[in-house]
Amino acid sequence: MRVFVTGAAGFLGTATAKAAAAAGHEVLAMHRPSSQLGYSGVEPVAGDLRQPGPWRDRLADCEAVIHCAAAASGDLATQLAGTVLATENLLAALPAGLKRFVHVSSFSVYDFGEPKWFGSLHESTATEHNPARRDAYTQTKLLQEEMVRSHCQQRGIPLVVVRPGAIYGPGKDWDFGRAMKLGKLDLIFAPSSRMRLVHVDDCAKALVAALDAPVEGELIVNVVGEDQPSHWSFHRRARRAGAAVGTPVPVPYPLVRALGAAAWLASRLFFRGKARLPEMLDLPRQQVRWRNLRYPASKAKARLGWSETVPLSQGIGGIVKK
Repeated sequence: MRVFVTGAAGFLGTATAKAAAAAGHEVLAMHRPSSQLGYSGVEPVAGDLRQPGPWRDRLADCEAVIHCAAAASGDLATQLAGTVLATENLLAALPAGLKRFVHVSSFSVYDFGEPKWFGSLHESTATEHNPARRDAYTQTKLLQEEMVRSHCQQRGIPLVVVRPGAIYGPGKDWDFGRAMKLGKLDLIFAPSSRMRLVHVDDCAKALVAALDAPVEGELIVNVVGEDQPSHWSFHRRARRAGAAVGTPVPVPYPLVRALGAAAWLASRLFFRGKARLPEMLDLPRQQVRWRNLRYPASKAKARLGWSETVPLSQGIGGIVKK
């Protein structure tokens, strides 16, 4: 299959383009002109989705798209351009008769307050009902996913929406589970809460598997590793593997929530509720990062035939610099 991969110079896009080529697909790897592809076996396509350009001609004869491109940081305007505008331009350029659109979404789109205490977050969990209370990333990923869904429904394009957990791998270690570093101390918020980790190579394989999975209309799957360590366990295992981490100090989740409630009250009293709080003090984002939930991936296994191939111990070894 001739596959167009966006964001192919990024963390996930690089792994995805490589995995698609290894699976025998003909890969057109789109990357911004300011970046370079550090791998071979694919056909480079330099371009910026935020702007029209020759990349649209290269897309015209492709059979499938894996859309990895998105702005992961920056203010709302930056992320609207890099995620929403870019996706709007991509959708407008899709060729007639496209066989498959694979969209990379995020666990961030979910309403983490919906599951019961110690419950599970799965594909039927509601998405965030009040995006304004969340960060720019969540707001733009929600808009992006809805745009893709609407376009594919209207055009009759089979769609697979993949919502990965916290993607880790060389260069991305999620601070080894710590929330804050204070000198030689590492504050571990909600130390017993699970981390929804998935290795970048396993996430890429799920995206490639989505190209051939039987789909009628739309399929949504969560992709997350089987070994879901607590923040405390992840920090401890990384330290044993040689990571340069400090002495862990546990901060129980109820205390984290109490600090968030105090910050919320102060914002209401002194700033009319308009103070922009950091993640560790913002109640909705605290839930996303530290609430203790389970994250099943049974649907991805059943519908995509996907399974984890990089055990957590191996993954940790790959991100630790000795």
